[in-house]
Amino acid sequence: MTNYEFRRLSVGRLGAIVLLAALATTAFATKYAGDFEELGTSARAIGMGGAVVAAASDPSAIYYNPSRPSGFARTSVLFLHSEDFSGLVKHNYLGISFHSPLQSFGFAVLQNGVPNIPLTAVPDTTKESGPDNRPYVLRYVSATDVVGYVNYARTLTTYASLGGNVKLIYQDLGVGSAFGMGVDLGATLTPMTNLDIGLRVRNASTSPLFWDTGRRELVMPRGALGLAKSFPISRDRLTLALEAEANMEGLDFTTNYGIEYGFRNVLFGRLGVYRSNFTFGLGLRIKRFHVDYGYASGLAPDSRDLGSPQQISGGIEF
Repeated sequence: MTNYEFRRLSVGRLGAIVLLAALATTAFATKYAGDFEELGTSARAIGMGGAVVAAASDPSAIYYNPSRPSGFARTSVLFLHSEDFSGLVKHNYLGISFHSPLQSFGFAVLQNGVPNIPLTAVPDTTKESGPDNRPYVLRYVSATDVVGYVNYARTLTTYASLGGNVKLIYQDLGVGSAFGMGVDLGATLTPMTNLDIGLRVRNASTSPLFWDTGRRELVMPRGALGLAKSFPISRDRLTLALEAEANMEGLDFTTNYGIEYGFRNVLFGRLGVYRSNFTFGLGLRIKRFHVDYGYASGLAPDSRDLGSPQQISGGIEF
């Protein structure tokens, strides 16, 4: 056997091992295990239908596309607050990205919280609940999800950049807690002026969650591929965005659309379609400070089955 044949056989075996490992992790994945990370991190993004994998332009990019911070002009900070499920879920995000000419480092924290959840019991556990065995509140608990991100992004050429996150996950449901870890990957291509192509794979490592009960869950990868095209109009700018999402958990595919019009780079109006739901948003930029508002109408699937989510985010550049 020649050296070339040996190397070819080794590569083939390695590919088979990787494929089998991917199939094995898919088989043991846990449905809905990753939904805590699906509420977004930017009011601008929700206003554009979430179609920002190729258009994220602030530290929310650590979440939407880990490669995008490499193109930032300055160090920047972003904070988001939203209330989902008719105000029952408090959702917060804080991100910071440190810029240098060819690379960037960033850190972010995403937090979801549901306070004062009543746990009930019945006086007689051997009987079903009813008029003579009424449930009562045993105690109140709070549920919390926290994800910490460490981001690195690098510009390879004028036309391409890569980035990734290492993240730690903590979940506390009030009756049990879990720790986990994962890796996100992203890439951005700029084949021509004002045209970006973005790719993101969240939980590319098939993130494990280890519960204190001994149970183990796996969060499946979720990918997104998008385009963003900008059109300068005098001193204004129009941006059109398209994004296709793939959820490997159920092999679901959805398409998101977004449009943004920036008037003098001061006032912004946004419209979008996020998973078949209409969205809109507004933005205001004053020098290096910006604040944004986003709203998604109707009953969005997956994570937003109650009420219409509203988000407010703001940031500053240094």
